[in-house]
Amino acid sequence: MRRKGYGVPSKQSSRSMSAGALDKAMQLHQRGGLQDALVLYDEILKTNPKHFDALRMSAMVHFQKGDLQEAEKRFLNAINVKADYAPVYCDYGLTLQKLGRIDEAISNYDKAISIDPRFSNAHFNRGVALISGDKFDDAILSYDRAIHLSPGHTKAHLNRGFALFKLNRLEEAVESFNNAIRTNEDSADAYYSRGVIFAKLNRTPEAVASFDKAIAINPFHEDAYYNRGCALEALQRLDEALANYDKALALKPDFPEAHYNRGSVFYTLKRFDDALACFDQALAVKPDYFDAQVYRGNTLQELLRFEDALESYEQAILINPHSTDAHVNRGSALIELKRFDDAIAGYFEAASRDPNAALIYNNMSHLLLLFGNFKDGLEFYEWRKKTKEPVGNRDFDKPLWLGQTSLRGRTILVHEEQGVGDVIQFCRYVKLLAAEGAKVIFAVPEKLSLLMQSLGGGVHVCLISEIPPAFDFHCPLMSLPLAFKTDAPTIPAQTPYLAAAPDRVSALRSKLSGNGAKKVCGLSWRSKAGMTGDKRSVDLAKLFDVLDPEGYVFVSLQYGDVSGEIAALKDAVGIEIVSIPEIDNFADMDGFAALVDACDVVLSIDNTTVHMAGALNKTTFLMLPYLPDWRWLLDREDSPWYPSMRLFRQGSHGNWDGVFRAVSAALVDARGA
Repeated sequence: MRRKGYGVPSKQSSRSMSAGALDKAMQLHQRGGLQDALVLYDEILKTNPKHFDALRMSAMVHFQKGDLQEAEKRFLNAINVKADYAPVYCDYGLTLQKLGRIDEAISNYDKAISIDPRFSNAHFNRGVALISGDKFDDAILSYDRAIHLSPGHTKAHLNRGFALFKLNRLEEAVESFNNAIRTNEDSADAYYSRGVIFAKLNRTPEAVASFDKAIAINPFHEDAYYNRGCALEALQRLDEALANYDKALALKPDFPEAHYNRGSVFYTLKRFDDALACFDQALAVKPDYFDAQVYRGNTLQELLRFEDALESYEQAILINPHSTDAHVNRGSALIELKRFDDAIAGYFEAASRDPNAALIYNNMSHLLLLFGNFKDGLEFYEWRKKTKEPVGNRDFDKPLWLGQTSLRGRTILVHEEQGVGDVIQFCRYVKLLAAEGAKVIFAVPEKLSLLMQSLGGGVHVCLISEIPPAFDFHCPLMSLPLAFKTDAPTIPAQTPYLAAAPDRVSALRSKLSGNGAKKVCGLSWRSKAGMTGDKRSVDLAKLFDVLDPEGYVFVSLQYGDVSGEIAALKDAVGIEIVSIPEIDNFADMDGFAALVDACDVVLSIDNTTVHMAGALNKTTFLMLPYLPDWRWLLDREDSPWYPSMRLFRQGSHGNWDGVFRAVSAALVDARGA
């Protein structure tokens, strides 16, 4: 038997009313004349209140106008008139879905399917309802049925891909979007959605290409521009990323995420004033935008506006009181303001809500150690092993030693952690272990292995990448101060505790000093240490605006390519900084140690150089920012870690002028010594 077509008047209703009146109403309806069509449908219903087609189509007008209660009433009336017509259940289901009554909507789609199992749109709409209820597996089954019945159903392929995405079945989602493209090569949404999945899969160049296709089809697709910007940012094509965020904002000025991401690019580029303006715009559109508040605070810290940064972090905490990052950043702003008690109180308050907040405890340890509270600070420092990027947390089948038992005659594995400077500073404790009768295996990076052999007897040096010999206990290097119950007076400060190769030192000293004609000043001025590197670093040209070079040969102890800065200094003021090309100051630690030991005095910022110089007992002048790393403590001109070191501190944030004048005077004094 031939099945009736959907969406046309039934023969029964046509007999009861003028076909001409209904046709005219439907023509108006199709052209968008909803109100005029409704007038005609209502005229028909006045004559025949049970006219099925007029009831159904007038219900659809009310649905389209957003009058959902009236639409619901009329669809129910239509169903009462004709209960075996599948599309009316589908239409009624859409209305119930709009009203948020998802289970009832699904029930009506099921009724439509029971009447006509081959009704593709009923399966599709059922999938949409299931997705809105987060029932993604069931939704996929409905879309599969819709696609089986209508292989060219582009939206079913699209929605199936979305459901797979929500289930993190990303490769399958890509295939669904590919199928959507095969059914409709002009579907911008299919290319866009595929691009989003490619980005999630870190197939970033393919993501960019997919967004390109979406934009070529629909040049007004603001989400495609935005996500293309995200992909380009991930590829470090920052100028192009900015251009795409700008295009997204041109199409949608109130796009908070685009403002935020634009700000993040400016932040990366260190264009902090521009970044701040973007975060402000994001918050103007979306005042409860947590990430924008946090990054606004970070930007204000970079601009040394710590009071304003503190206000931003406090606003972020109001939005999300349980955010560890917001509390940690608030603490950092308080510390920069030297409101240490407030910072500690804030850390404890945050930790009381999240006792497993490792980052909070780790940051608290740094603050306590900065005060010189070694007892509590070193205990809290153990939380570094449980942060999102843990250090010192290597796991072995042997017990961790933290001083609980004598090691005499026992073997302990000490494994390095964190940076080269940390290994150089704390390897002194390895000698203490050996002095107490322990057999020590010290696992270090290859570039430090030869230098660490100068620690002497009782220490077996191996590579961190090797399987170590048998041992009884293990301890990460930077837990040794805790194990030895270190306090400021008990820091093992006997230097030198490392030694460079004497022949190399002698040859370098003779070469650099002109056989003793001048004193040699080793110089290091830049740090690449994460978020704090810029704060620690100094401008070479500005340093030599103040520094008195008389009587010194300056040798570069700086790692990385700084040839441009050295050449610029020579061109500007005629001062030459000597580099030793056969020594790689980053990779060749043995050569670097010899170079440092060949110097009469070392002038450096806080980086690996000062630890090498201190370990070799060289006269060292350390230039410190206003708020230094914890190991340099507060308000001291000396270091309990390195007796040969003098500390020169900024008097205010970012102001190096006083430091430069003081170290220049110290160099003059050292020249005459």
